[in-house]
Amino acid sequence: MRKNIIFVLCVLCVAAVAWTQKEHWTGLLDATRDYMQHHMWNANTRNYVLRADAPDAPGSDAWGITIVLDADAYMVADHLLKPEEMKNYFESSTMLYDRTNGNSGARIIGRRGDQIYVGGDDDLQWCSALLHCFEVTRDSDYLTAAESSFKGLIDLGFWVDGASKGWSWNAFDRRPNGVSTAYGALASARFYAITHDNVYKQWAAASLNALRTPQVGFFPRDMMVAADAAFTTYLASKDEAFNARALELLDSAVAGGELMLRRQQPGHRNPTDIGDLADGLFHFFDVTRNQKYKTLGLLFINFFVDHRSASDIAAKGFYNEYDTKGAPMLNGSYLGIPNTVPYLSEVAEMLKLFAIAAGHK
Repeated sequence: MRKNIIFVLCVLCVAAVAWTQKEHWTGLLDATRDYMQHHMWNANTRNYVLRADAPDAPGSDAWGITIVLDADAYMVADHLLKPEEMKNYFESSTMLYDRTNGNSGARIIGRRGDQIYVGGDDDLQWCSALLHCFEVTRDSDYLTAAESSFKGLIDLGFWVDGASKGWSWNAFDRRPNGVSTAYGALASARFYAITHDNVYKQWAAASLNALRTPQVGFFPRDMMVAADAAFTTYLASKDEAFNARALELLDSAVAGGELMLRRQQPGHRNPTDIGDLADGLFHFFDVTRNQKYKTLGLLFINFFVDHRSASDIAAKGFYNEYDTKGAPMLNGSYLGIPNTVPYLSEVAEMLKLFAIAAGHK
């Protein structure tokens, strides 16, 4: 009897700890959503704006939109957001852009005279997020949009097969880029997991192999995205070569990410470059239940929040660059945005990471 009582008490204790952790992450998630609604939401366009100091701006940010959709998919999976709310945002954010095939294809982010600007990195990450949205809803509109964007990039010649192989950075710079190629691998892997069409397995393999050739940058975040791509392909195919590649990339990503946290070098310690490592780590944890992956994921998330309260986040959001102590660096700018101004991509990244953490015990 006594053993039974002790067992029950232990179970209740574990459940209480898990509930407290979920409340913690949900509180930070709600605080971030509050910040975005009060400082970045344009009710007229039904979109989040690029930067918090221009809440009435008409446009948004193609990269930030993608991260919000990814965050929404995590929230829908954990019943923290209604599927129709995610669908509404998908529709309003997609309407901001013309497409390369009229109502379909890759998003046209800008124009230079007669030339259109399409981002390989932007749209391949968008494809990956759309496939995540499809996975949690089975709504074919997301799959159709992802397929048409992927095909649009192929038709535009975004795949480069030379001494440097991979997916082009953008329409004006056709060099293979680490983030584009990594997200090309992840989009292909998710297509393959969903459709079981071997052509996507071939695209995933080609993209992963291309990362062994020179790229315009190949940073820890990109390595983690590629690791996630290889792992996703392995899970769908049971091909051990993909698993080996996944673990190789994972080790490189974590080692590089931990080094970046400690280095006295600005420009890399922000949620999208550092925090995003947690996304892939939690996927490895979900499948393997190896606690080290969850611990490492929380390390990268907590770097930005272990000294902050929910009320502080709701008032100030997140910034573009941080020092090695996790304090914002407010001098200079990042991607043209002053470091004193919260930028949609970085705020949305933390929204996504809190959604991931809230969904785990």
